[in-house]
Amino acid sequence: MGFPVYDYRKDIRNILVTPQIRSRFLRMELGQVNKGHTHDLGHEVFLILQGQAEFEIDGETEVLGPGQMCIALVDQNHTVRNVGDEPVIMYLSVTPHIQPTHTSWTDEGEKE
Repeated sequence: MGFPVYDYRKDIRNILVTPQIRSRFLRMELGQVNKGHTHDLGHEVFLILQGQAEFEIDGETEVLGPGQMCIALVDQNHTVRNVGDEPVIMYLSVTPHIQPTHTSWTDEGEKE
């Protein structure tokens, strides 16, 4: 028996979750927006596999397509939205994966 092999076309889920890393495939539907947040201790890496995703990281905005990646470093507020005409599928990882994994903020800039 060999090692596990994962396919982004069917394994839309967490793949590996340890204190060192959370690794997963994520699907975003048309128009879907993920709420902005930060990570107190971890960096988050995003690799687009399908579709067009608009990332806002610390107030800067870029649209990424298949084969492109970006990184939100520790404490950088980031939001992602599907801006294309098909679902977005991406690989993402957060390392280290220390609870709480996401820090949300109020409109006044206070931690929730």
